[in-house]
Amino acid sequence: MPRRPPKAFTLVELLVVIAIIGVLVSLLLPAVQAARESSRRMSCQNNLKQFGLALMNYHDTYQRMPPAYWKYISTAGGTFGSPGWGWGAILLPRMEQKNLFDTLGIESSALLDSSAATKIPSQTPLKIFRCPSDTGPKQNAVRYGYGTSNYVAIFGALYDQTSIGGLAAASVPNAGTGMFSVNSGVRLAEVTDGTSNTATIAEMCYGPNGVADATTGGKHVYNGAIWAGVPFEPNPTPPLKMGSDVSNMLSLCGFAAGSNVQFRKPNTGSSSNAISSVHPNGSQYSICDGSVKWVNTNADGKLLDYIADRADGGTVVWE
Repeated sequence: MPRRPPKAFTLVELLVVIAIIGVLVSLLLPAVQAARESSRRMSCQNNLKQFGLALMNYHDTYQRMPPAYWKYISTAGGTFGSPGWGWGAILLPRMEQKNLFDTLGIESSALLDSSAATKIPSQTPLKIFRCPSDTGPKQNAVRYGYGTSNYVAIFGALYDQTSIGGLAAASVPNAGTGMFSVNSGVRLAEVTDGTSNTATIAEMCYGPNGVADATTGGKHVYNGAIWAGVPFEPNPTPPLKMGSDVSNMLSLCGFAAGSNVQFRKPNTGSSSNAISSVHPNGSQYSICDGSVKWVNTNADGKLLDYIADRADGGTVVWE
């Protein structure tokens, strides 16, 4: 008997199968990406949780919070000057980094980028200071090559560059309305709004995120932070100039900062130094009671002001 020819897909059938596979893949990829981002966001949340626990432990020991950064008194005129170790460096022993803390000599030395003894160990990449969603490099080129951080202390709702006695508010000891200022030591008894209503640490990107730049319209680029603190920054000509406090601490502004809100509103396209996140539609905050909260980018300005300040009397309703 004659043999039947083997069956095979026609060209039309093959094209249909390929089309179906393409549709399934296009449907699956966003789900996979969303699952990965969810995992990264949880890791970021865990980092913030560890900061909250370390802060509580520090307060239990010293009966106060650490400063945002510690500025040494300069010899010229008795004014406050840089450099200064930041809250991240101060908390190292409480985050399983006691050896690094001792190597830096934080209790006996200043933060000078001209000193290899402090600069080189201060470039150490530390996983706890990096949001997994942020793909920026390990050393922050914008911050003179120090180890990158995606987390900053919250100064308050007061705009940190507001002039106080001829100085930017961020340079004035204890000027912040939040949990952190230069040379501060806030006690929990001063948090009259309640520890569950007051934020301590927030995120800041290093690189572009989805927000449109106010000038170019493209993705806005943020400068990120460094975990070491506020170093001296080199000038083309001596002497060295003061370090930039925005590498360590930022305001969180809703309405209280008036026209300056644009520079510190979360995920703003008007400033490269603002609380910001690669996570879609919002960012995460460590709260004074040790919890972590998510705040939408378009959250009500009153909420932002209330959680930034420790004693403004505002009532916080978490979204």
